[in-house]
Amino acid sequence: MLKTTATLALIISSLISSTTNATNTTKSSVLERTNPLAHVDTLKLCLDYHNLTQDDSRNQYKKELDYRAQLSTKDHQLIDQNQVENSMTRCGMYMALGSPLREQSRQIRPMTFKTVHVYPDKYYVSQSGMIVETLDRKTDTLPPQLIPIAPKIVPPPVTPKH
Repeated sequence: MLKTTATLALIISSLISSTTNATNTTKSSVLERTNPLAHVDTLKLCLDYHNLTQDDSRNQYKKELDYRAQLSTKDHQLIDQNQVENSMTRCGMYMALGSPLREQSRQIRPMTFKTVHVYPDKYYVSQSGMIVETLDRKTDTLPPQLIPIAPKIVPPPVTPKH
């Protein structure tokens, strides 16, 4: 019985040490990334992608942004076609079209931001990083409102007591 307990203790201690070594190896490999883009700001990567001309560079940028979980499936389908559709990420829009002429943001709820991005032919509205609305830009129209227009208040169905 003493041999079995000692053997069991030896197995458990070796499992614990191998788990600790695997965890330390994983942590060090995450911290020691060799990709030169690993230390570049995410927004800068998204904006700079549009001006890249070589496929190798473009693939490196996409790989880094995928590593950071910034791109959707729709982004991958439309970025290189220079198209933007609803449900793309804001990063995907920047990658496809480059920097907007102008943007304006507003916090509409806690942790929820709404932004209007102005491009030469379209207005794109993003909410919390996703494109939610696409509007044509015409000379006689204003950009979409960031502040929602409050509905008219209807009086209650019962007459108030005096």
